[in-house]
Amino acid sequence: MLVVVSPTAAQGADPQAVCNQKDTNANDYVKVNDAAVPNGKGTVYLYFSNGTGSNCAITIGNVSGSTYMDVGLRRESDGASKWDDGNFSEYAGPVYLDADNICVDWTGAVGDRSVTVKKSNCDGSGG
Repeated sequence: MLVVVSPTAAQGADPQAVCNQKDTNANDYVKVNDAAVPNGKGTVYLYFSNGTGSNCAITIGNVSGSTYMDVGLRRESDGASKWDDGNFSEYAGPVYLDADNICVDWTGAVGDRSVTVKKSNCDGSGG
């Protein structure tokens, strides 16, 4: 019996490359954290650029076909936020938010499953 397995979007999307596409001159976003979306639906990644003091978040779905996804970043100090949502085949985002040495909340969803991390990356190093 021959079984053919098609690659999922999560295998094809590189979250660091996606975050770095905003400013190819800086190209210094590094991963500081990630969180799994329940039931293996995907992963939310948080990246930070020391050069710009900006956070980048992206939700990569482990799905086939177009599925509802979202990703959000919220600055703890003043509540400023950035969001991206819709039906995507690979990922939601990236979203960027300046928050050098300021805690951020970040969240992501794939389908009806979501994950949220609060008060993260307060010092720009993933703490």
